[in-house]
Amino acid sequence: MKPSSVVGLLSLAALGVQAQTSPTPLEALVVTATRGLSATPTLRDATVITRADLDASGALSLGEVLQRRAGIELRATGGPGQPQGLLLRGASSAQTLVLVDGLRVGSATVGTTSIENIPIEMIERIEVVKGPMSSLYGSEAIGGVVQIFTRGGNVPHLFASAAYGTESDRRAAASITTAEGGTAFTVNAGYRKVEARSATTARAPFCHDPDRDPHENAFASIRATHKLWQGEIVSVEAFTTHGRTDFDGCGTGDRNNQAISGARVSSSSNFTEWWSSKLTIGQGRDKLEIRGSVPDRFETRQDQAAWVNELNVPGGTVLAGFEALRQKVLSDATAFSRSRRDTNSVFVSLNQAWAGQHIEASARRDDDDTFGARTTGSVGYALPLWNGGPLVSATVGRGVRAPTFYDLFGPASQFYQPNPGLGPERSRSREVSLRSQSTPALRWRVTAFDNRIEDLIVYVSPTVLNVNRARIRGVEVAADGEIAGVSWRASATFQRPRDDATGLRLPGRAQHHGMLDASRRFSAWTTGLTVYASGDRYDSPGEAGASRLSPYTLVDARLRYQVNKMLAIDLAATNLGDRRYETSVGYDGARRGVMLSVRFDAF
Repeated sequence: MKPSSVVGLLSLAALGVQAQTSPTPLEALVVTATRGLSATPTLRDATVITRADLDASGALSLGEVLQRRAGIELRATGGPGQPQGLLLRGASSAQTLVLVDGLRVGSATVGTTSIENIPIEMIERIEVVKGPMSSLYGSEAIGGVVQIFTRGGNVPHLFASAAYGTESDRRAAASITTAEGGTAFTVNAGYRKVEARSATTARAPFCHDPDRDPHENAFASIRATHKLWQGEIVSVEAFTTHGRTDFDGCGTGDRNNQAISGARVSSSSNFTEWWSSKLTIGQGRDKLEIRGSVPDRFETRQDQAAWVNELNVPGGTVLAGFEALRQKVLSDATAFSRSRRDTNSVFVSLNQAWAGQHIEASARRDDDDTFGARTTGSVGYALPLWNGGPLVSATVGRGVRAPTFYDLFGPASQFYQPNPGLGPERSRSREVSLRSQSTPALRWRVTAFDNRIEDLIVYVSPTVLNVNRARIRGVEVAADGEIAGVSWRASATFQRPRDDATGLRLPGRAQHHGMLDASRRFSAWTTGLTVYASGDRYDSPGEAGASRLSPYTLVDARLRYQVNKMLAIDLAATNLGDRRYETSVGYDGARRGVMLSVRFDAF
């Protein structure tokens, strides 16, 4: 590190830690919602989860943070490191796209992303956009997009933390950013080890083992940016996270070793005052090694390239982009009849405002070499009810989800035959929203949504077919503000997620869930309380009584003491009432947990 970089870092440290304000669910100045090259206001229902929110979360996992902060339902099969799935507006976990630094890093064999192996210490912020987003991002974005941004910056910054909690939960993380001239470099790393209790309970349908199922995770990320003489910005980003988790299989020594990683190179240029461009090339990987009674290895490699152009026009922007995706799967013991799939895409969008009105429109054409070409689109329009009054908006969109490699090319047996003739799942979504104009005292939003999903892929012995339909209707309410020095936010979802063929509820979905969060600062002390509640659910397609999951309410609390401008001590407690609950049959939810952490931040 050059001396001037050290001087810059120490100078900023002397200024102290500035208070971080957490954007609320109604502050929709994000890049994910429009896929633009700069933060842009959007009509979409968008939530930003900041680093400050993550610091206050204590012993929560990424999935639990999204549950509490973004109103996403969580389906988990055990404790730390065990599989977690996100249900966004009633869509399945395979119908919600998860990106890390803009890269797809999920498994193409099962169609989901292992968020349980993405530690919150690795993350700078999270953007959640609800509603149909396939017209900008392609497959899987039926329910919406969750984009995770790893730590990084363009000003000197030093961070370190250490924590200890329930079940011998030990964590440590550190990052440093140096910047000089047009060059910035960030390196971030951390480690966690927890002696978690058994992943299953006696209610598990098979293979319950009451022993402990420990989890370990190590992660690292780097980011380097350099501004060339003509204004072009070149960046290199890479991250990796490795988890090792015992699970209750039907033998001994059952363990999953999972690695999620990605790397990309990008070049951003402003060709003129009205034309910006970004070219990105990268790869995302998901590698799972199963050890124990049924050993195997599954690896997904996703080669990705995108060229996005943003044109400034009177009152807004026009976006035009091209994208290429090559998915490859590898396995040791499982034979796939085909191991590669290519998708080439083109998309355009318009984001424009005039005279208090706002329009967003986008369209995308995906050409998949397996099932052909598909077109998706979305249009949204908003205007104030009166000058300075609430804003009413309406959005309609179409989405798709491509079949997985298991669906199309998986191993054949007498009980299962893959179906290479499958088509993608398709959705038609509508939403109407009414929201206040932003004011410091109170902001609110009410959204009614109706999502119809057709050609759902279901197992019809001995194969899988596009034969099912679902409809998810509901209302979401969100508000935040400040009363008597107390900052608060609240959200609630009321929905009817139904299988059209049977009229029964879709598995894993509650008909209502919501949260309330409040915090207040007293000089050097900051206190906070979060309450999350969910109605009952069924963990089977037919609402079988034995699969009913009872309603539950969780209470979390947090306390921070700001020792000085750079040092803070946090005490966080989750599930204060030690409530027993399940989000999957036979898998206990997180019990009472306490986490004490020390954080050092120098800006």
